[in-house]
Amino acid sequence: MIATHVPSSHPELEALTRRALDHLQSLGYKPASLRQLRHIWTRLCAFAQECSLPDGISEELVDQFLALHRVPGTAAERTSYHRLLRRGTGALAAFAVHGTVARRLTVRTPSQIPVPLREAQTRYLTYCATHLGFRPTTLRVQRQHLDAFLGHVHQQGVAQIAEITPGHLSAFIRARCHLSTGSVAFSISTLRSFLRVAFAQGWLPSDLSEDVPTVHVRPDAKIPSVWTEVDVDALLAAVDLASPIGKRDRAILLLACRLGMRAGDIRTLTLDAIQWATSRITFAQQKTGTCIDLPMSDEIAEALIDYLRRGRPATARREVFLRGHAPFEPFGSNNNLHGVVTRYRRLAGIELKPKTRRGLHSLRHTLATRLLARGVPLETIGMVLGHHSLDVTRRYTKVDLDGLRAAALELPEVTP
Repeated sequence: MIATHVPSSHPELEALTRRALDHLQSLGYKPASLRQLRHIWTRLCAFAQECSLPDGISEELVDQFLALHRVPGTAAERTSYHRLLRRGTGALAAFAVHGTVARRLTVRTPSQIPVPLREAQTRYLTYCATHLGFRPTTLRVQRQHLDAFLGHVHQQGVAQIAEITPGHLSAFIRARCHLSTGSVAFSISTLRSFLRVAFAQGWLPSDLSEDVPTVHVRPDAKIPSVWTEVDVDALLAAVDLASPIGKRDRAILLLACRLGMRAGDIRTLTLDAIQWATSRITFAQQKTGTCIDLPMSDEIAEALIDYLRRGRPATARREVFLRGHAPFEPFGSNNNLHGVVTRYRRLAGIELKPKTRRGLHSLRHTLATRLLARGVPLETIGMVLGHHSLDVTRRYTKVDLDGLRAAALELPEVTP
C-alpha cells in the first residue's frame, strides 16, 4: 500500500484519497502517476483545511482549487500542469462517485485482465471477423471498449464471464459518464453484441444483452466542425516543401482537403490505388469496405509525384505514405494523422473556435460543406465521401447557413 501524508483535519477526504491511491496501485498504475496524484490530492486536502471548506470532495472544493491555480476554462490555453490538475481532481471525484477511475491515466496491459475474460474477448472478436464480417477498424475499437469493460468487472472481483451480472453492466455504464454520448453509445452497442454472442455460443448461462442500459443518441444531434477557406489555404501554405516530411504532409492534407479522404484510407493508401493514366484514385474504404473512385486533380498529382520522387524513402513497401524517420514503415493502425494537422495549424497561427474539431476528419466535413454551398447535389457529395446513405450526407446541411437562410419562411409578425 502507498502511505499518504495528508492533513487529518478532513478525515473523510483523507480516507478517500487513501482508498483511491490503494485502488489505483492495485490496478497496476505506474509509480510516477501515483506520485503525481498523491501530490495533487495532498495539496487539495491542505487547501480544504486552509479555506475551512466542508470535509469530503465537492464541486465547490474542486472549482476553488482550480481557480487558485488559475486553470483556464478552455483546453487550448492550459499548460501541461493545468491539465494534470484537472485530471487529478477529476479522477478523485470520479472515484468518490463510482468507486473506480474511468479516466485512463496510463495504459493497462492485457495481462492485468484474467485469462478467462481475455479468452472470451478473443473468441468474440474472432467470431465477429469470421461470421459477421466486421471490418478491422470496427474490431479494433470494439477491443478497446471491451478492454475497458473487462477491466472494470475484474476490479469488481469478476474472474469468469459467467460471473457477470446486470449490476456490473449498470455500474460500467455509469463509470463511462465522463465520455461523450457517442462513445457511451458505442460502448453499449459493443457490450450488447458481446453478450448476445456469448449467450448464443454458450459462454453465458443467460442473455444479459437486454439488461444493458439504453442511451438515446440522435444521429443528427452534432453539427460538423468546418474550417473557413482562408484557414484551409493557410494550413496548406504552412507546409515546408523543402523537407521530405513536408512533401509527404502536403500530399496527405490535399487528399483530406480536396477529396475528403478519411485518415484510415490515407494511411493505408497503396501505390496500386493511384491510376496515373486516368488520373483517378481507386481504393476500398477502410470503414465500409466499399470501393470508391476519386478524381486526381493536377494539384494532387503534382504533390504525390513530388513526394514519391523526392521525399519518400526507398523501400519495397506498397503503402504510399511512410514514417519520416527510420524504421521507414507505414503509419500505425491507431494513428489518425491528427499530429499532421496540428503541426501546420500551429505554424499557420490558425485560431479555431472553442469546441471546434481540429483533426483530419474536420477537413472532410469542410469539403462537404463547401461542395454543398456551391450547389453540388447531395447525391454527388455522398459519392465523393463514400457515404452508404444520403441520411449521413444530409447532416452537412446543418452548417450551410446561407442555404438555410435562403430556405427560411417569411412569417408575419405576431403580436399579443
